[in-house]
Amino acid sequence: MKKLIIISVIVIWGLIGAKESFAHFGVSGYFYNNLSPYGTWIEINNGVVVWRPTVIRLDWSPYQEGRWIWTNDGWYWHSYEPFGYITYHYGRWYFDDYYGWLWYPDYDWAPAWVEWRYDNDYIGWAPLSPYASFSVSVGIFFTYTYYAPYYHWHFVRFKHFCNPYVYNYYVPSKQRYRIYSHTKYRTNYGYRNGRVQNRGVDVNYIKVRSGQNIRQRDIVTVNDPRDINTRHLDDNNVRTFIPSRDELTRNQRTDVRIKNDNRRTSLDISKVKIGDRNRDNKIDRNNVQVNKNLNRNEVTKKLNERNTNELKRNVNKNKVENNRNEKIILQKNNRTNTETKVNNNRNQFDQKNNTKRFNIEQNKNIEVRTNTNKQKVEFNQNTSRSNDNQRKKIEVNRKSNNNNRNTVIKKNTKETKQTTKTNRSNVIQKKRK
Repeated sequence: MKKLIIISVIVIWGLIGAKESFAHFGVSGYFYNNLSPYGTWIEINNGVVVWRPTVIRLDWSPYQEGRWIWTNDGWYWHSYEPFGYITYHYGRWYFDDYYGWLWYPDYDWAPAWVEWRYDNDYIGWAPLSPYASFSVSVGIFFTYTYYAPYYHWHFVRFKHFCNPYVYNYYVPSKQRYRIYSHTKYRTNYGYRNGRVQNRGVDVNYIKVRSGQNIRQRDIVTVNDPRDINTRHLDDNNVRTFIPSRDELTRNQRTDVRIKNDNRRTSLDISKVKIGDRNRDNKIDRNNVQVNKNLNRNEVTKKLNERNTNELKRNVNKNKVENNRNEKIILQKNNRTNTETKVNNNRNQFDQKNNTKRFNIEQNKNIEVRTNTNKQKVEFNQNTSRSNDNQRKKIEVNRKSNNNNRNTVIKKNTKETKQTTKTNRSNVIQKKRK
């Protein structure tokens, strides 16, 4: 009978815990009133309340739907989502193993609470976790070693960084790991004129890499948050709604509808330092259990079993994630080896082709030289023949001239002889007379 009663109590307790209840939490009325239409408030651990957006798409993540604007306070994330003017300028985001993306409230305003990575081609950003706290003297410091996984980052090329539709140019998930591993980390937060500044990656570097003239706009506060939910921006100003920290913490709501299903979060609350004023008003679970007349030992045992199951589930998830990362690394190495082999084969093929081309060119040059030499020889032979012909002609002419001269000499000699004879005959005849 006792066992039956205990089991019944545990089942009833579980059903009560899974329902929404009105608990006395110190939640900012500003946050509660403006975010409740777009999500659910959840108690995750001993009175710590966070907000989970109602998102349909499975691939949704923070800092996705919007654009980056350079302002006098640094890089400002202008969200296109109706809750973005709160969740991207206050608090932090965390991806819980069970709940998914959760927003952890805080009361310091900033243009954007993100961390950066970049190289010569790509720039990326990811939401800061609740372990990231801000100090005026230090800037951002982490109370717990935490690295945002590569699949939480949005990467784009520099030329698309300031595009109003930057979400159309995000690097596909399959390529994020390669880019993530080749980029360097960057945070650059400061404090000026009572406001946090997010300088991020230097704007001049982005101008050079993107080849664009990035205009600086001034941040102007408005009285109605509805005035900032527009995609059409003024050329010189960015309108935003910035209530003071005192206004946020002074207007605390106690009649807040909180969902409590007694799930443990993977977030280590003891390491979180932001939102301390929100964590001061904690619920006393022991009193709640006493008021519900629950058997504390059995409830503790049940909680331990649930925690053990949750731990096993987390271990299995980590194993799956590790296996997936190992497969990705193995695929990357195989791809790299394949590319190396292909490049080597291509280089060898190119080298052989170059050698063949060189040999062909050499043969062509040899043929050209041979033909040239042949032409020279033929030319010399023709020249020699021409010279011989000319020589023969000269010899013939010389002989002809010699013959002509001999003929003339003979003729002259004959004539002279004849003349002499005639003269002698005449002389003889004269003497006879």
